[in-house]
Amino acid sequence: MNFRTTALLGGLLLLLAGYFYLYEYGNDTDAAAETVFDISQESVNSVVVRTGGQATTLEKIPLGGWLVVDPIRYPADPALVGALVNEITTLSPARTVVDSAADFSEYGLDAPTVTIEISAGLSAPSVLHVGDAMPTGASYYAVAEGSRRVFLLTTEIRSRLDKSTDELRDRQLLHIDRDKVTRVSVKSRISRQDLVCVLDSLGIWRVKSPFDVPAERNETINLVGNISSVRALKFVDDNPTSLREYGLDRPFVTATVTSADGTVDATLSLGQGKNQLFAMSSEFNTVYSLSPVHLEQIVRDHNLYRRVTAFDFKSYNISKLDLQIGPESVSCVERSFEDWRMLAPVETRADDRTITGLLDSLEVMKIHEYLPATTANLKKYALDQPNVIVTCEITDRLVPARIAFGTVSNNGLTAYVRDLDEEWIYRVGATGFRHLPVAAVDLRDRQVLRYKGFEVNMFEIVRGDIRVRVRRDQKQKTVWKMEEPFSGNADAVSVGQAFSALDSVYTQIFVSDEEGTDLSRFGLNTPSMEVTLLSGGRSNVPEERHSLMVGKAFPGDASLVYVKRRDNPVISLVKNSFLARLNSLVDNTVPKI
Repeated sequence: MNFRTTALLGGLLLLLAGYFYLYEYGNDTDAAAETVFDISQESVNSVVVRTGGQATTLEKIPLGGWLVVDPIRYPADPALVGALVNEITTLSPARTVVDSAADFSEYGLDAPTVTIEISAGLSAPSVLHVGDAMPTGASYYAVAEGSRRVFLLTTEIRSRLDKSTDELRDRQLLHIDRDKVTRVSVKSRISRQDLVCVLDSLGIWRVKSPFDVPAERNETINLVGNISSVRALKFVDDNPTSLREYGLDRPFVTATVTSADGTVDATLSLGQGKNQLFAMSSEFNTVYSLSPVHLEQIVRDHNLYRRVTAFDFKSYNISKLDLQIGPESVSCVERSFEDWRMLAPVETRADDRTITGLLDSLEVMKIHEYLPATTANLKKYALDQPNVIVTCEITDRLVPARIAFGTVSNNGLTAYVRDLDEEWIYRVGATGFRHLPVAAVDLRDRQVLRYKGFEVNMFEIVRGDIRVRVRRDQKQKTVWKMEEPFSGNADAVSVGQAFSALDSVYTQIFVSDEEGTDLSRFGLNTPSMEVTLLSGGRSNVPEERHSLMVGKAFPGDASLVYVKRRDNPVISLVKNSFLARLNSLVDNTVPKI
């Protein structure tokens, strides 16, 4: 084949491709975009569905939604009707069978199996007729009234249009705003006493019957949801003359949900008869059949509604913490996430880990047993005069939680606590007691210096008459420059090790908090070493100076040394192991003479 022949064939191929695009592809695109009816979904206000010899008429009621008005007056299923209207208003033919049919009987369209009529405003209704299935059964013939063009609908579309009256009716028995419910009760022949749960003024669910205890919030909310979401399997009787055959003359279960403002007041009754579960609601005079699963969801062991955890709050919602530890009063406030500050008995940083551990343990503390808060029990479990009382101020509550700690069992596995606003003592696991401070000092932050290493731009050690100072290079952040005792590049590894050593300095003993303490007793009037770090000072980060003075060794233990921050009156005893890193940096920097 020569080049001329190849070029001719290539040109012919391009012409064929252009023809296909302009005519065939273009026609297919138009057909795909074509809709049978030129009507918007929002404008539809009436629908008539004729199928199986029955006609169902639906109307859209302003502010009320869709309503079945014939052959019965009853609310329609909003989702189902919405889907049906959307199907009709966006309907596109799958494929045109004939543009102008002479005889509709050939397609079963002289006696349609399904007819949908939709109306919008005062305009004439738009009507769709669906006839027989194609021999393959994959599609159905259809025609719009007033047209003779027969086209195909898929089996799936036909099934979405072919809906009986009962299918179009709303199957939900109660229509309430669950968020407004403040009381739920279940009366059952299975239980001698009713289950009653009430949402109190503080937003806490309580079981009021058959016992008075805090409720398990999720279980209570699920119960409200299970009652309000009951759906009918079948519409059994819209005008019952007797309820006895359905077991609804004396209901097996009666569930009620109400709200404090009166906007919710609904009842669901369940009866058993003819080996079926029947129901009625306060909204309709209709008997329904239900799935047995609804009975299992509504009638449950009352003990499941007892709160599982001893206290109903999230640790991250605690903004202030007050503790009474014997004669000591401690007050701590959260400045930001896990950043606690002690306000009393001294103003200083608090130990974030201790407080976080305590609050987390309280949040997940599970109740093993409820014990009445009788005089005898309070004394037995040391809750008549508890050694520790914790008060938690909660951001989303008006009233704080007040928690008293009692004794730990002999085997160390369980302990006893009490919410002072409850008439119960809780037996709980003793794990949470491990985070309980035994003195105010246990809540103080023991880390002597707190800083962010990446923000430090100057680091200085003064030991006797020797001064070593390095400064971070502003362009190369990982490079440190020596300023004292000479100029040049500093050993970044040694600087990093010094940072790490300072970060590990923790108080072993708080010696003094008093202003004006005689520093000479501790060798801090003329410290053997002083370390200074300068951080911030750029990019809107305020400059901050951290200076640590190192005194003499503790007479009773040479591994301990007195330290004090220059900006803080606190004198502490710390392990002296950090000094080795700092002395190494000085010794390796200053030339030996």
